[in-house]
Amino acid sequence: MDFELLSLLEENGILYIKLNRPENRNAINLQMLDELERCFNETASKDSVGVVVLSGEGKIFCAGIDLFEIGKIARMSAQDLRKDVRKLQRAFSEIEYLEKAVIAAVHGSVVGAGLELALACDLRIASEEATFSIPEVNLGVIPDLGGNQRLPRIVGVGRAKELILTGKTISASDAERIGLVNKVVPLEDLQSTAKAWAEEIINNRPLAVGLAKRNIDTSFGLSISDGLESVGAIQSLLIFHEEFEAAVEKRKADYKKKS
Repeated sequence: MDFELLSLLEENGILYIKLNRPENRNAINLQMLDELERCFNETASKDSVGVVVLSGEGKIFCAGIDLFEIGKIARMSAQDLRKDVRKLQRAFSEIEYLEKAVIAAVHGSVVGAGLELALACDLRIASEEATFSIPEVNLGVIPDLGGNQRLPRIVGVGRAKELILTGKTISASDAERIGLVNKVVPLEDLQSTAKAWAEEIINNRPLAVGLAKRNIDTSFGLSISDGLESVGAIQSLLIFHEEFEAAVEKRKADYKKKS
C-alpha cells in the first residue's frame, strides 16, 4: 500500500497508520479521506495484520477538515453536497466495518473531523496534554462524518449534546472521565501503550475479535432479544471453527502441564 498523506508501518501483526500532513496540522482534505478509505479497505484482506494503530505525525493528531476543502464544498449544489457527504462518510465507516481492532493514539489537538475519525476507532488512548472539541456549530454547520451518531453512543446523549451544542474544548482527563477516551498516558508513553494494547488483542483469536467488534457495533438500535439472537448466530459459527477447537486443545494441554 502506497499513500501520499498516510505513512504506514507493519510490524509483528500491527499496522501503524499515521496521518501525514504535519505542515497542515494533519487537517483532513479529500485526498486524505480517499486514502483512508482505500487503506482500511485493503487492510481488511491482509491476513498479516491483526490490529491497527492510528495516530498523527507532528505536533497534533488532527485539526479537523481543511478549510480550503470547505470552500470547495460551499460552491456545490445541495444535491451534489449530499452525494459528496455520503462518499466522505464511507472513509470513516470503513474503520467500523474492518473486522480487526483499531486503536486511536491521539495527542495535541483533536478537533472536529479529527475527533470524528477517532470516534470511528474501537479504542482511544490520549496523551495527557491532548484536548478535544467538535466545534462545527461555531461555523453554522453540524458534524457530518459520524460525530452526531457515534459520540452519543460512546459518551451518552447528554454529554454528546453538551460537546456538540457548545463546541467547547475539553481536556484529556475530562475526556477520560466521560468515557470519550479509554486511557490517558504521558506523551512519551503514548505509542508504547497503544502497542501493548494491540499485542494483548493479537494474542486472542482474530475471527472472534473481529466478529465481537462487529456485533457490538451493529447491536445499537436493536432490541435486547434481537441483539441476543445475533450473538447466537455468530457463536454458532465460531464454536465450530478451527480457531475455537485449537484454543480449547491448547487450554487442555496447558492445564495438564500445570496438574
